Amino acid sequence: MATFQCSSCGQEIKPAVRCPHCGADQPQWVEHLAEIERSIAEMKAREAAIASEQRQIAAKMQAALFQRDILAHAGEERLKQATRPRRVLRRRAGRRPPTAT
Repeated sequence: MATFQCSSCGQEIKPAVRCPHCGADQPQWVEHLAEIERSIAEMKAREAAIASEQRQIAAKMQAALFQRDILAHAGEERLKQATRPRRVLRRRAGRRPPTAT
């Protein structure tokens, strides 16, 4: 915590409205308080920006994971189709199809 020099007696004091030694009013505490308030406001604004960015990144990640799962599933199906033996219907010589008269 910052310390100030009393404008009346010259002793080092913590931020306060009045000097604990001589009782004189201390104007610098108002400036210090305003500086702290500005700092808090800047941190809150930055926190809100970070939270917004985090939500956007989470949404993009969820979409990417969904697309990855779809593509992985499609690839697995394609491999299954490629490795599955194909059934080829062949006619025996001399046999006619059942629909032929």
